[in-house]
Amino acid sequence: MQPPRWFSDHHLLAAVARHLHAQRAAHYPRLVVEGRQSRARALDGLRIMRTIARSWRAIAELRPEPVGAHDPDRGGAWPFERIQHLTVTARHARAQADAAEGNIQAADLADAIETLLWWETVRPSARWLVDTTLAGRRQADACPIVTADRAARDTRPLGVAA
Repeated sequence: MQPPRWFSDHHLLAAVARHLHAQRAAHYPRLVVEGRQSRARALDGLRIMRTIARSWRAIAELRPEPVGAHDPDRGGAWPFERIQHLTVTARHARAQADAAEGNIQAADLADAIETLLWWETVRPSARWLVDTTLAGRRQADACPIVTADRAARDTRPLGVAA
């Protein structure tokens, strides 16, 4: 199976996740006031999308996963919650894109949300790939040969070969 469009553009995916969280933060309070959504459900939706946005920001910046990202009691979200919310969001985005035939921005957004969902279910995950990269960098930094070579390179005057 071929990966979806933008699977490797982690900065774009992080921006889309931030956008989705911002959309919910802007619209959910009105839905609660109008009685179209319960306060508890709105807070859950915000928590889950905020976790997705925070997680993708860390992925894009090659940083460790945010503390508590998989613990709802600490503001995070269970993997099944993330998948559930992205599935519904992707379905709505695709329906809007299909209804607005020729609207490239709507189609691009739907593609990006579907890619976020894909990353939530594919193995290895984007999070695993970043964690592996970080571990490899730590291991390389701890290697005595690399450390000695780096120290020699850093103390050598510019233009002087080893």
